[in-house]
Amino acid sequence: MIYITGDTHGDINVFNERRLGHLKKGDSLIITGDFGFIWDNSKEEIKNLKKLAKKKFDILFVEGAHENFGRLKEFEEVPFHEGTARKIADNIYCLNRGELYLIEGYKIFTLGGGLPPEMDEAESSPSLPTDEELEYAIVNIEEQRHRLDIIITHEAPASVKRMINRNASINDLNIFLDTVMHNTLFHKWYFGSLHVDRQLSNQLICVFEDVHKIG
Repeated sequence: MIYITGDTHGDINVFNERRLGHLKKGDSLIITGDFGFIWDNSKEEIKNLKKLAKKKFDILFVEGAHENFGRLKEFEEVPFHEGTARKIADNIYCLNRGELYLIEGYKIFTLGGGLPPEMDEAESSPSLPTDEELEYAIVNIEEQRHRLDIIITHEAPASVKRMINRNASINDLNIFLDTVMHNTLFHKWYFGSLHVDRQLSNQLICVFEDVHKIG
């Protein structure tokens, strides 16, 4: 089975048995950004990663707005479910921007990255997808004839972000995602940057602490 949850921010308590004890071997947990366990390579971080590497299920995440992007790029890029991902451990993978995966028969499109509230969009930031990554995303969507099963992003489409907070700042990535939303047929779209749990429609789901089951 596939499960979706929101930002974990390096908090090992998120992975406690009470919350995720029902996940079994062969299951996948997808995190919608700000994984937070690849940061400063501290003793605590190394210990926590070892704990996560012992989990019986796979831990997959898209990049958020707050990550150590330099460290993430140091991990090897490997083939993964008909796409590519960065391998953190045998059961932990960072899902690439603009990539398409086939997991348990579901076509899953991922586009991580975002803009921290404290940062100006004019600043060059590795937290935002590059033009090349956005072009790659478009190619993958077009190859599927604009039909996807699941979309996983950190940021929300612009119009959706404003539905939740009408005063929310909008960046170019939000606008790009809005275009994707209006030109793609999809079953579910999960995003996590807004740190609330709210189902806006049958298709659009803002996720934070809840754990959603696919299938």
